[in-house]
Amino acid sequence: MKKLISALFLVFITLSIRAQSTLHMSTSYKQICYWNPSASLFDKCGTNDEYPSLFTLNGDETMFTHTTKDIKSSYYISKRDYISSCSCYSYAVTSDVGNKYTFIVDLEKDAVKILSSGHKDENDDYDIIFTIKSHWKE
Repeated sequence: MKKLISALFLVFITLSIRAQSTLHMSTSYKQICYWNPSASLFDKCGTNDEYPSLFTLNGDETMFTHTTKDIKSSYYISKRDYISSCSCYSYAVTSDVGNKYTFIVDLEKDAVKILSSGHKDENDDYDIIFTIKSHWKE
């Protein structure tokens, strides 16, 4: 009986640790697309430039960190939603300097998107699409 209880306890601890694992996503490219109000979509896209960076989502899903060769930024999560149409997650975030964005993490399509919308001029709304090179949990 003691062995069974010990085994169940170890399984519980392992699942708890695994459930709160940190997700790392390294990126290789980024593309910026701007909103086209007349077409109601992001279609004014620039080139898909090489852009190595690292996104880290903490295990409690309360904060993203984005690290590039030039800067490290933090984004605090206020809301998380599952989007069944793409099997991805949407996060309402606020940056460490107070800017609000929507992050969309789509591991099936190897993409992290940063959406900036709600500007006075719709033409200033943009979507940055990062191509995920690799992702892993620790």
